[in-house]
Amino acid sequence: MDVIRWGIVATGGIAGTFARALRYEAARTGRSELRAVASRDGDKAASFAQKWGVPVSYGSYEALFRDPEIDAVYIATPHNSHPELSIAALRAGKAVLCEKPLGLALADVRPVIETARAERRFFMEAMWMKFNPSFRKAHEWASSGRIGPLRYLRADFSLDAPFVPASRLHDPALGGGALLDIGIYPITFATCFAGKRKPDAIRAVMEPAPTGVDLSNRITLAYSGGLRADLWSGIAVAPIEDLRGAVAVGETGAIRLPYFWMAQRAVLLDHEGRERERFDAPFDCNGYEYEVREVEDCLLAGRIESTVQTWDDSIMVMELLDGVRSAWERF
Repeated sequence: MDVIRWGIVATGGIAGTFARALRYEAARTGRSELRAVASRDGDKAASFAQKWGVPVSYGSYEALFRDPEIDAVYIATPHNSHPELSIAALRAGKAVLCEKPLGLALADVRPVIETARAERRFFMEAMWMKFNPSFRKAHEWASSGRIGPLRYLRADFSLDAPFVPASRLHDPALGGGALLDIGIYPITFATCFAGKRKPDAIRAVMEPAPTGVDLSNRITLAYSGGLRADLWSGIAVAPIEDLRGAVAVGETGAIRLPYFWMAQRAVLLDHEGRERERFDAPFDCNGYEYEVREVEDCLLAGRIESTVQTWDDSIMVMELLDGVRSAWERF
Protein backbone atom coordinates (compact mmCIF):
# COMPACT_ATOMS: atom_id res chain seq x y z
CA MET A 1 0.00 0.00 0.00
CA ASP A 2 1.62 3.23 -1.18
CA VAL A 3 -1.37 5.59 -0.83
CA ILE A 4 -4.15 5.21 1.73
CA ARG A 5 -7.55 5.87 0.15
CA TRP A 6 -9.91 7.33 2.75
CA GLY A 7 -13.66 7.54 3.13
CA ILE A 8 -15.42 9.77 5.67
CA VAL A 9 -18.55 8.48 7.39
CA ALA A 10 -20.90 11.43 8.14
CA THR A 11 -20.88 15.08 7.13
CA GLY A 12 -21.05 17.11 10.36
CA GLY A 13 -18.65 19.72 11.67
CA ILE A 14 -15.98 17.32 12.89
CA ALA A 15 -16.06 15.48 9.55
CA GLY A 16 -15.19 18.77 7.87
CA THR A 17 -12.39 19.40 10.36
CA PHE A 18 -10.95 15.98 9.58
CA ALA A 19 -11.36 16.50 5.82
CA ARG A 20 -9.32 19.70 6.06
CA ALA A 21 -6.49 17.91 7.87
CA LEU A 22 -6.59 14.94 5.50
CA ARG A 23 -6.39 17.18 2.46
CA TYR A 24 -3.46 19.01 4.04
CA GLU A 25 -1.63 15.73 4.62
CA ALA A 26 -2.43 14.50 1.12
CA ALA A 27 -0.85 17.62 -0.35
CA ARG A 28 2.11 17.47 2.03
CA THR A 29 3.21 13.85 1.59
CA GLY A 30 0.91 12.11 -0.89
CA ARG A 31 0.51 9.22 1.56
CA SER A 32 -3.27 9.70 1.85
CA GLU A 33 -6.10 10.51 -0.53
CA LEU A 34 -9.63 11.61 0.41
CA ARG A 35 -11.69 9.59 -2.03
CA ALA A 36 -15.26 9.24 -0.73
CA VAL A 37 -17.84 10.47 1.78
CA ALA A 38 -21.07 8.89 2.96
CA SER A 39 -24.22 10.09 4.68
CA ARG A 40 -27.68 8.62 5.17
CA ASP A 41 -28.78 11.73 3.24
CA GLY A 42 -27.43 11.61 -0.30
CA ASP A 43 -27.81 15.36 -0.78
CA LYS A 44 -25.72 16.08 2.30
CA ALA A 45 -23.04 13.69 1.07
CA ALA A 46 -23.00 15.35 -2.34
CA SER A 47 -22.80 18.82 -0.81
CA PHE A 48 -19.91 17.77 1.46
CA ALA A 49 -18.13 16.19 -1.51
CA GLN A 50 -18.45 19.38 -3.52
CA LYS A 51 -17.18 21.55 -0.65
CA TRP A 52 -14.12 19.41 0.06
CA GLY A 53 -13.34 18.18 -3.44
CA VAL A 54 -14.20 14.54 -2.71
CA PRO A 55 -14.58 12.48 -5.91
CA VAL A 56 -17.30 10.07 -4.72
CA SER A 57 -20.32 10.49 -2.44
CA TYR A 58 -22.72 7.86 -1.16
CA GLY A 59 -26.23 8.06 0.28
CA SER A 60 -25.58 5.18 2.70
CA TYR A 61 -22.74 4.09 4.93
CA GLU A 62 -23.01 0.53 3.66
CA ALA A 63 -22.28 1.64 0.09
CA LEU A 64 -19.05 3.26 1.25
CA PHE A 65 -18.03 0.13 3.14
CA ARG A 66 -18.59 -1.93 -0.03
CA ASP A 67 -16.37 0.31 -2.15
CA PRO A 68 -13.24 -1.72 -3.03
CA GLU A 69 -11.34 1.51 -3.70
CA ILE A 70 -11.47 2.53 -0.01
CA ASP A 71 -8.73 1.40 2.38
CA ALA A 72 -9.62 3.32 5.55
CA VAL A 73 -12.64 5.11 6.99
CA TYR A 74 -13.05 7.87 9.53
CA ILE A 75 -16.29 7.51 11.52
CA ALA A 76 -17.71 10.86 12.63
CA THR A 77 -21.31 9.99 13.50
CA PRO A 78 -22.95 10.50 16.94
CA HIS A 79 -21.54 8.41 19.80
CA ASN A 80 -24.28 5.80 19.93
CA SER A 81 -23.62 4.59 16.37
CA HIS A 82 -19.85 4.16 16.71
CA PRO A 83 -19.81 0.47 17.70
CA GLU A 84 -22.16 -0.72 14.96
CA LEU A 85 -20.45 1.24 12.21
CA SER A 86 -16.94 0.34 13.37
CA ILE A 87 -17.78 -3.37 13.33
CA ALA A 88 -19.44 -3.12 9.92
CA ALA A 89 -16.44 -1.31 8.45
CA LEU A 90 -13.94 -3.75 9.95
CA ARG A 91 -15.87 -6.73 8.61
CA ALA A 92 -15.93 -5.05 5.20
CA GLY A 93 -12.13 -5.05 5.24
CA LYS A 94 -11.55 -1.38 6.08
CA ALA A 95 -9.08 0.12 8.50
CA VAL A 96 -11.03 2.27 10.98
CA LEU A 97 -10.35 5.54 12.77
CA CYS A 98 -13.40 6.13 14.98
CA GLU A 99 -14.23 9.31 16.83
CA LYS A 100 -14.29 9.20 20.59
CA PRO A 101 -15.93 7.78 22.59
CA LEU A 102 -16.09 4.37 20.95
CA GLY A 103 -19.54 3.77 22.44
CA LEU A 104 -21.80 4.63 25.33
CA ALA A 105 -20.37 2.03 27.72
CA LEU A 106 -17.61 -0.54 28.05
CA ALA A 107 -20.00 -3.27 26.91
CA ASP A 108 -20.18 -1.46 23.55
CA VAL A 109 -16.43 -1.18 23.15
CA ARG A 110 -15.26 -4.72 23.79
CA PRO A 111 -17.01 -6.22 20.71
CA VAL A 112 -15.36 -3.60 18.49
CA ILE A 113 -11.89 -4.45 19.77
CA GLU A 114 -12.63 -8.16 19.48
CA THR A 115 -13.72 -7.67 15.86
CA ALA A 116 -10.56 -5.73 15.00
CA ARG A 117 -8.46 -8.48 16.55
CA ALA A 118 -10.38 -11.27 14.79
CA GLU A 119 -10.31 -9.52 11.41
CA ARG A 120 -6.67 -8.48 11.80
CA ARG A 121 -7.66 -4.94 10.78
CA PHE A 122 -6.31 -1.62 11.97
CA PHE A 123 -8.55 0.14 14.46
CA MET A 124 -7.94 3.27 16.55
CA GLU A 125 -9.98 5.65 18.64
CA ALA A 126 -9.52 9.20 17.34
CA MET A 127 -8.19 10.71 20.57
CA TRP A 128 -6.39 13.46 18.64
CA MET A 129 -5.10 15.15 21.80
CA LYS A 130 -2.57 12.38 22.44
CA PHE A 131 -0.81 12.93 19.10
CA ASN A 132 -0.37 16.70 19.34
CA PRO A 133 3.31 17.69 19.79
CA SER A 134 2.79 19.89 22.86
CA PHE A 135 0.81 17.20 24.69
CA ARG A 136 3.48 14.64 23.85
CA LYS A 137 6.23 16.97 25.07
CA ALA A 138 4.42 17.54 28.37
CA HIS A 139 3.98 13.80 28.83
CA GLU A 140 7.65 13.26 28.02
CA TRP A 141 8.66 15.81 30.68
CA ALA A 142 6.48 14.12 33.29
CA SER A 143 7.43 10.54 32.48
CA SER A 144 11.16 11.34 32.38
CA GLY A 145 11.10 12.79 35.90
CA ARG A 146 11.53 16.47 35.03
CA ILE A 147 9.06 17.43 37.79
CA GLY A 148 9.77 14.54 40.14
CA PRO A 149 7.16 12.06 41.36
CA LEU A 150 3.65 13.22 40.46
CA ARG A 151 1.42 14.42 43.27
CA TYR A 152 -1.51 16.24 41.66
CA LEU A 153 -3.30 16.45 38.31
CA ARG A 154 -5.99 18.86 37.26
CA ALA A 155 -7.86 19.30 33.98
CA ASP A 156 -10.93 21.37 33.11
CA PHE A 157 -12.91 21.61 29.87
CA SER A 158 -15.96 23.80 29.28
CA LEU A 159 -18.17 24.89 26.43
CA ASP A 160 -21.44 26.81 26.39
CA ALA A 161 -24.02 25.02 24.26
CA PRO A 162 -27.67 26.07 24.05
CA PHE A 163 -30.01 23.48 25.51
CA VAL A 164 -31.66 21.55 22.68
CA PRO A 165 -33.30 18.36 24.01
CA ALA A 166 -32.94 16.41 20.74
CA SER A 167 -29.33 17.41 20.11
CA ARG A 168 -26.41 15.01 20.43
CA LEU A 169 -25.21 16.97 23.49
CA HIS A 170 -28.49 16.67 25.40
CA ASP A 171 -30.23 13.52 24.15
CA PRO A 172 -29.28 10.49 26.31
CA ALA A 173 -30.02 8.10 23.42
CA LEU A 174 -27.26 9.81 21.41
CA GLY A 175 -24.77 9.67 24.29
CA GLY A 176 -25.39 13.24 25.36
CA GLY A 177 -23.85 14.98 28.35
CA ALA A 178 -20.59 16.63 29.25
CA LEU A 179 -18.84 13.45 30.38
CA LEU A 180 -18.94 11.46 27.14
CA ASP A 181 -18.46 14.42 24.84
CA ILE A 182 -15.72 16.44 26.52
CA GLY A 183 -15.17 14.84 29.95
CA ILE A 184 -13.33 12.05 28.16
CA TYR A 185 -10.45 14.50 27.61
CA PRO A 186 -9.71 15.24 31.29
CA ILE A 187 -10.02 11.53 32.07
CA THR A 188 -7.64 10.65 29.24
CA PHE A 189 -5.21 13.32 30.44
CA ALA A 190 -5.24 11.86 33.96
CA THR A 191 -4.88 8.31 32.69
CA CYS A 192 -1.87 9.21 30.53
CA PHE A 193 -0.04 11.15 33.22
CA ALA A 194 -0.84 8.61 35.94
CA GLY A 195 1.00 6.00 33.90
CA LYS A 196 -2.12 4.17 32.73
CA ARG A 197 -2.87 3.09 36.29
CA LYS A 198 -6.38 2.50 37.50
CA PRO A 199 -7.41 4.74 40.39
CA ASP A 200 -8.08 3.19 43.75
CA ALA A 201 -11.14 5.37 44.35
CA ILE A 202 -13.53 7.53 42.35
CA ARG A 203 -15.73 10.32 43.67
CA ALA A 204 -18.00 12.24 41.32
CA VAL A 205 -20.94 14.62 41.27
CA MET A 206 -23.03 15.75 38.33
CA GLU A 207 -25.48 18.52 37.49
CA PRO A 208 -28.39 17.04 35.52
CA ALA A 209 -30.06 18.58 32.50
CA PRO A 210 -33.85 18.26 32.11
CA THR A 211 -33.18 15.29 29.80
CA GLY A 212 -31.15 13.55 32.51
CA VAL A 213 -27.70 13.88 30.96
CA ASP A 214 -24.98 15.73 32.86
CA LEU A 215 -24.58 19.43 32.18
CA SER A 216 -21.41 19.34 34.26
CA ASN A 217 -19.46 16.92 36.38
CA ARG A 218 -16.70 17.06 38.98
CA ILE A 219 -14.50 13.98 39.40
CA THR A 220 -11.76 13.12 41.89
CA LEU A 221 -9.53 10.13 41.20
CA ALA A 222 -7.29 8.83 44.00
CA TYR A 223 -4.27 6.70 43.08
CA SER A 224 -1.90 4.63 45.18
CA GLY A 225 1.15 6.56 46.33
CA GLY A 226 -0.81 9.72 47.06
CA LEU A 227 -1.51 10.97 43.52
CA ARG A 228 -4.86 12.72 43.09
CA ALA A 229 -6.61 14.01 39.99
CA ASP A 230 -9.32 16.70 40.04
CA LEU A 231 -11.26 16.79 36.77
CA TRP A 232 -14.18 18.92 35.62
CA SER A 233 -16.20 19.31 32.44
CA GLY A 234 -19.31 21.28 31.58
CA ILE A 235 -21.38 22.07 28.50
CA ALA A 236 -23.29 25.08 29.86
CA VAL A 237 -20.45 27.30 31.09
CA ALA A 238 -18.61 30.05 29.23
CA PRO A 239 -15.41 28.63 27.69
CA ILE A 240 -12.91 30.91 29.40
CA GLU A 241 -9.21 29.98 29.45
CA ASP A 242 -9.16 29.19 33.19
CA LEU A 243 -11.70 26.41 32.58
CA ARG A 244 -9.88 24.88 29.62
CA GLY A 245 -6.41 24.02 30.92
CA ALA A 246 -4.50 21.24 32.61
CA VAL A 247 -1.64 21.05 35.08
CA ALA A 248 0.55 18.24 36.39
CA VAL A 249 2.29 18.91 39.69
CA GLY A 250 5.26 16.93 40.94
CA GLU A 251 7.55 17.18 43.94
CA THR A 252 10.09 19.39 42.14
CA GLY A 253 8.03 21.28 39.59
CA ALA A 254 4.94 21.40 37.44
CA ILE A 255 3.75 21.35 33.83
CA ARG A 256 1.05 23.62 32.48
CA LEU A 257 -0.92 22.89 29.31
CA PRO A 258 -3.18 25.75 28.21
CA TYR A 259 -6.15 24.44 26.21
CA PHE A 260 -4.77 20.98 26.96
CA TRP A 261 -6.96 18.97 24.55
CA MET A 262 -5.71 21.13 21.65
CA ALA A 263 -2.48 22.36 23.23
CA GLN A 264 -0.01 24.26 21.12
CA ARG A 265 2.21 25.13 24.09
CA ALA A 266 3.61 23.28 27.09
CA VAL A 267 5.27 25.12 29.98
CA LEU A 268 7.68 23.56 32.45
CA LEU A 269 7.70 25.26 35.88
CA ASP A 270 9.98 24.97 38.90
CA HIS A 271 8.70 24.16 42.39
CA GLU A 272 7.89 27.85 42.98
CA GLY A 273 5.93 28.23 39.75
CA ARG A 274 8.64 30.02 37.77
CA GLU A 275 9.00 29.15 34.10
CA ARG A 276 11.98 26.91 33.37
CA GLU A 277 11.24 25.91 29.79
CA ARG A 278 8.60 26.50 27.15
CA PHE A 279 7.70 24.32 24.18
CA ASP A 280 5.71 26.02 21.41
CA ALA A 281 4.30 23.91 18.59
CA PRO A 282 1.67 25.68 16.48
CA PHE A 283 -0.39 23.21 14.48
CA ASP A 284 0.67 22.57 10.91
CA CYS A 285 -3.01 22.56 9.94
CA ASN A 286 -5.70 22.20 12.62
CA GLY A 287 -4.28 19.53 14.94
CA TYR A 288 -6.02 16.56 13.37
CA GLU A 289 -3.11 16.03 10.99
CA TYR A 290 -1.10 14.31 13.72
CA GLU A 291 -3.58 11.47 14.18
CA VAL A 292 -3.74 11.11 10.39
CA ARG A 293 0.04 10.66 10.38
CA GLU A 294 -0.24 8.00 13.07
CA VAL A 295 -2.76 6.03 11.02
CA GLU A 296 -0.55 6.39 7.94
CA ASP A 297 2.52 5.20 9.84
CA CYS A 298 0.68 2.17 11.20
CA LEU A 299 -0.96 1.13 7.94
CA LEU A 300 2.15 1.59 5.83
CA ALA A 301 4.11 -0.47 8.37
CA GLY A 302 1.45 -3.20 8.44
CA ARG A 303 0.43 -2.61 12.07
CA ILE A 304 -3.16 -3.07 13.23
CA GLU A 305 -2.82 -1.12 16.50
CA SER A 306 -1.27 2.19 17.47
CA THR A 307 1.28 2.22 20.27
CA VAL A 308 0.16 5.73 21.27
CA GLN A 309 -3.59 5.08 21.44
CA THR A 310 -3.80 1.36 22.11
CA TRP A 311 -6.92 -0.79 22.34
CA ASP A 312 -6.24 -1.21 26.05
CA ASP A 313 -6.12 2.59 26.40
CA SER A 314 -9.60 2.87 24.93
CA ILE A 315 -10.90 0.10 27.18
CA MET A 316 -9.39 1.67 30.32
CA VAL A 317 -10.85 5.11 29.64
CA MET A 318 -14.29 3.71 28.90
CA GLU A 319 -14.09 1.63 32.06
CA LEU A 320 -13.37 4.84 33.98
CA LEU A 321 -16.29 6.62 32.29
CA ASP A 322 -18.54 3.78 33.43
CA GLY A 323 -17.06 3.98 36.92
CA VAL A 324 -17.66 7.72 37.14
CA ARG A 325 -21.31 7.32 36.17
CA SER A 326 -21.74 4.55 38.72
CA ALA A 327 -20.18 6.72 41.43
CA TRP A 328 -21.64 10.12 40.80
CA GLU A 329 -24.11 11.91 42.98
CA ARG A 330 -26.41 14.67 41.77
CA PHE A 331 -26.01 18.29 42.78
